[in-house]
Amino acid sequence: MHWRRQVLIFAIAGVLAGTGLPGGAVQAQDVPEAGAASKIDDLMDTKKHPVSVTMAMQADSFFGFNPSIYGTYGLTDNIALAFNFTYWTMISGVGVHDANPWLETDIGLNFTLLDKRLSITPMIGFVHGQLLSSRGGFFPNGGGSVNERTTAFEGAVPNITINYLDKYVEGEFYLGYYKAIRSEGGSPGDQGPVCPPVGTGGGNCLGAVAGGARGTWDFLHYWANVGYRVNSLFSLGVHYEQLLTTRDNSSPTAAQDYYRWIGPYVEMKLPGGMAFRFTTGKDLTDNQDFYKLKFTKTF
Repeated sequence: MHWRRQVLIFAIAGVLAGTGLPGGAVQAQDVPEAGAASKIDDLMDTKKHPVSVTMAMQADSFFGFNPSIYGTYGLTDNIALAFNFTYWTMISGVGVHDANPWLETDIGLNFTLLDKRLSITPMIGFVHGQLLSSRGGFFPNGGGSVNERTTAFEGAVPNITINYLDKYVEGEFYLGYYKAIRSEGGSPGDQGPVCPPVGTGGGNCLGAVAGGARGTWDFLHYWANVGYRVNSLFSLGVHYEQLLTTRDNSSPTAAQDYYRWIGPYVEMKLPGGMAFRFTTGKDLTDNQDFYKLKFTKTF
């Protein structure tokens, strides 16, 4: 009889283990936890969701050094989440924080067509700093004011980029509208205080000049280029680009064309997702030369 009691005890323990009751080895909540982990792993699966990130080191004769990082996260075969971050490092101002580099953040969708030869990317972006909201900072030919407020989300940037690439032809079009959505710069037209020179007690200007007109302003920035791919390594093309203010309330005649560039470019594509492009030509607004240099590495 003693051995029969032992068999009965082992049988009950086996039943408890199968049901997950106290004394068993399995708990019901283990199953959904495993399911949640599986969903997280699925979002990080680059076979299902291809990821592309490009680092661009670029500079030109107007904006100076303006590196950017942009990329996509695949949602379906022809639709991806798109993002972009641009550091307009030379557009900075003296304000609450002495270094106010203009920062742009964009997010949108990327659509590919024609067997992925054509790419269309509409995005909505925001800029942070003091350029749009107070005309603050050092901006070429802009007469920006100083000692302005550092402002996050000072402007909105609806924009679109269209790219085309096949065996022989490449092209790009970009259009972005930089619209002030906050006003932090005081009364339009107010010239503000005189900024004393560096070293004379409390100034960050290069000389004793007026701080610049106050107010807000909006910009339109666009470019288009098209090129011929000589081979897998080199391509040659032509580039046109314009920047202008569509609104500037600092004075009745303040709105202006900042530049209209046209000229050729040469690009060298290298293995490993790298490319160099140099563009130069004439500025049609003042008959000066311009130049642009861009290096990209795609991961």
